[in-house]
Amino acid sequence: MDGYDHAAIKSKAAAACGWNFIVLMSRQGKIRLSEFFSSYTDSQKKRILRDIASDVLPRQAKMCNIIEKGEYKFVYRRYASLYFIVGAPVEMNELIVLEQIHLFVEALDGYFNSGKFCCCCCVLCVYYRIGLAYLCFIFIPLRV
Repeated sequence: MDGYDHAAIKSKAAAACGWNFIVLMSRQGKIRLSEFFSSYTDSQKKRILRDIASDVLPRQAKMCNIIEKGEYKFVYRRYASLYFIVGAPVEMNELIVLEQIHLFVEALDGYFNSGKFCCCCCVLCVYYRIGLAYLCFIFIPLRV
């Protein structure tokens, strides 16, 4: 349809960044954007998203940003009203993942922040420019 092999791009992105998935979630628990780089069934995806909401959202700001959960760990950062949550393999370095999240947020900020709009971490920017945010999801990990 658009000339891109999306499955190949997603597998390259997964290999480049090492993530299993990334989720943008509001403080209220609404999922604004999610991308799974590994293959999961729908029930597994729902369980992962439920685990994220129950484990990450109630945590205090001064608590650790890493939660180990089975075969992966949640590494997250909160920017304004959005949580950027990455599912990384247990053996992956958490500090590298935190740096990758920050790089991703800077890329979103560069694309969204044109002076007329609010910062990239505003839910409305991601919500109303969902296509651009999705492209950043797919293509930014290839440059990490």
